[in-house]
Parts: sequence; C-alpha cells; structure tokens
Amino acid sequence: MFQKCMTFIETDSVQTTLNTKLLNPILNHVLKRVFPYIVLICVMFVLLLLSVLITLGVILFQTKLPPPINSASAII
Repeated sequence: MFQKCMTFIETDSVQTTLNTKLLNPILNHVLKRVFPYIVLICVMFVLLLLSVLITLGVILFQTKLPPPINSASAII
C-alpha cells in the first residue's frame, strides 16, 4: 500500500499539483508572516555590531590621560 502511494506521489503531475496548490501557498504565507521579523533581527544585529565597533574604537584610540593625583600625596 505504501509503495503504491509513493509511486503515485512521485509522478510529475501529482508533484506539480502538490507544489502549486499546497507547498507554494504555505511557504508564501509563512514568509510573509516571518519576513518583518527577519528584517528587524538584521537591523538590530547591525546596530549591535556598530555599537561594539564604536566602543572598541573609543577604548583603543582614546587619549592617554595622566593618572589622577591623590589628595594625600599632594599634601606631602
């Protein structure tokens, strides 16, 4: 029975019908629902990457300030 079903499903006309009437509409619907979230995740990733690079740049290229003088050592 299973072999007959598989043989039937493997025919070109059945595969074409399954693709056009079942798989394509389902995939289109899922992609329309998920696409805004994918864009949002990409934008958030780019913003996170930029903030990390800016922070790294500030840490690496900041000017070396002299260490602050302790008030106790200034009195002596």
